[in-house]
Amino acid sequence: MIDLSQIPTSVAIWWGGMSAIAIFNLVMLFITRKVLFKKLPDMSQMVRSVRKYQFLLASIYTIGCGFRSILPRGDVRRVVLVDHWISAIAIGRTVATIAELAFVAQWAFILHEIGKSTGNKTATMVSKVIVPLIVVAECFSWYACTTTNFFGTMVEESLWALAAALTLMAFVNARPLYKGQQRNFLTAGIISAFGYVIYMVTVDVPAYVNHWMANEADGKVYATLLEGLKQVATVWRQTYSHADWQYEFVWMTLYFSVAVWGSLLIVNGPEMDKNLKSD
Repeated sequence: MIDLSQIPTSVAIWWGGMSAIAIFNLVMLFITRKVLFKKLPDMSQMVRSVRKYQFLLASIYTIGCGFRSILPRGDVRRVVLVDHWISAIAIGRTVATIAELAFVAQWAFILHEIGKSTGNKTATMVSKVIVPLIVVAECFSWYACTTTNFFGTMVEESLWALAAALTLMAFVNARPLYKGQQRNFLTAGIISAFGYVIYMVTVDVPAYVNHWMANEADGKVYATLLEGLKQVATVWRQTYSHADWQYEFVWMTLYFSVAVWGSLLIVNGPEMDKNLKSD
């Protein structure tokens, strides 16, 4: 499965840190649940219903990210750190798809809560758009990992950037309607979404564009969808090389830590039907 003596120090430290973060996040999930259930009786019926869904979605996302932290893989390149059937690209991509849809659904629910509480049409509209947008993104992700064509990943990441930009727009639009903790919460959301969009358009998407253009220049022959579907279930390459994992060092570490903490924070964030400026 894995030969620890062969793993470079940099990869071992990264993998160990990711695994530790996964365990820490599970502990934080249980704490989040305890805090939420203490607060539920004092919430309005609408917010109480939304927050219960938020916890379910955060649980799915946290567990999914934990699985991917302990069993890292590169979908399109079909590389894995742990040589075991559970590391199969098809399994990992399925877990990722479920987790990522849960995460964007959290964004949609917080925007729904804002829209219901304020009557803000922008928040309501964006809450209805971003989940279908990411469903399309996940289809392109599956296209990329089955065919090994980075064009699919390029489109997928672009759609994630668009979803975040729309959420940013909704937060900016809704922020003047609030005061106190709710206003501060939206400010933090604006900063986070802005940082994410900047990272995606300046680092992440260009990296995949470069991969795609390099493959096109080399005349790479891509797998068909049918061939690819079989390969993602049966074909992977175990690698410990620093070079094979160095790009994942950044995005996986941030995604499986900061993004999960944001997911958990949303569950116990301020109730968005309070502290309205119209009150």
